[in-house]
Amino acid sequence: MASIKVYVSEVLQSRGFVITEQEPFLLAKKGDVEVAICLIGAGEEKLLPAFLDRFKRFKGKKLVVSVVPVPEIPPERLDGNFIVWDREALAQEIGRTHLERIVGDADHGLVDELVADDYPQMMTQADMRKLEGAEVGERIIRPTIDSKDVKEIGMRTVGGFRQKLELVPYYVFDFSCPIYSGIDIVGEEKGRLGVNALTKRVEPWSELLEVVYSLEQDHRKAKPTFDEQTAIDLAKKEVMRMHSVEREVVRDEGHVTITEKKKVAPRVDDVHLESKGIFYLPIWCVEGIHGVMIINAGTGKIVSEDFYRL
Repeated sequence: MASIKVYVSEVLQSRGFVITEQEPFLLAKKGDVEVAICLIGAGEEKLLPAFLDRFKRFKGKKLVVSVVPVPEIPPERLDGNFIVWDREALAQEIGRTHLERIVGDADHGLVDELVADDYPQMMTQADMRKLEGAEVGERIIRPTIDSKDVKEIGMRTVGGFRQKLELVPYYVFDFSCPIYSGIDIVGEEKGRLGVNALTKRVEPWSELLEVVYSLEQDHRKAKPTFDEQTAIDLAKKEVMRMHSVEREVVRDEGHVTITEKKKVAPRVDDVHLESKGIFYLPIWCVEGIHGVMIINAGTGKIVSEDFYRL
C-alpha cells in the first residue's frame, strides 16, 4: 500500500496538487479542485465501501486507484465525479510522470480529467497536429528504428503497452578554441556540441548524423524552453570544462629532474561558436507495466530505463 501511495502522490504532485492524509484515504487539492482518493491493494477491497460512505456528500472528484480487480460498485453509488484507475491506468500515469521528468515536456494524461470539466472534448495531439499542418523544413535526425522495432524492445524489457515518438530540440554549435598554458598557446581544440533545448544538458554532437526534413511516423515536436543566447552560454561553459586539465611537465635541470603540474585550458573569451541552428532528435518513449524506457531513435540505443514495482 505504501508504494501505491507514493506513486499516486508523485503523479498528482507532478500536476501541482497538494496531498494531505485523510487516513486511510488521501485528499488532493489544486486551487478550487478537490479530489478524494481511495487506494486499493491486495486484500484491501473493503476500503471501497468505507470510502463511498465517508465521501457520499463530497462535492469534488472521487478517485479510486486499484491494483487488483476493482470491486463491484453499486450503480446508485456512482455519479459524474466518480473516476476509477485500474493497474494499467496507474502504470500509464506513472510512466507519463517519469517521461515528463526525463523529456522535460508535459503531456496530456489521466490527471487532466480531474481538473478539466470538458476533458472528454479536449483536443487530442492528432487534432493539434492537423491544425499545425505538415512539418516541412525542420532538420530531423533520421530514425534508425521504427515503431515495430520499438514495440519488440519494449515488450522484452518493460512490458511495453504504449510507445510514442517525440522530437527533442537541440541548439547545435561548432566550436574552436586555442588552448593556453600560462600565456603560451599550446594547441587548439575543435568539435561540435548539442544543447538540449528542454533540459539544458550539453552533449557531444556527431557530424555524421543523417538529416531528414519530415517524418511519416506520427510524432510530437517539443518547443525550446530557452533562447539561443542561453544555449551559447551553456556551450561555452562545457567547452571550458572539457578542455581544462592539469598536465605534468617534466624538465631536466642539470642533475635534477623537476616535475610540476600546469593547468592547460582555453579562455572563455577565445571560445568561438558557430551556430548550426536547431536540430530535432527523435526519441521513442515507451511505457510498460514494469517501467518506462527512452530510446534514441537516431542511434537505436537505450538512453534510460526506469523500472518500478506496484
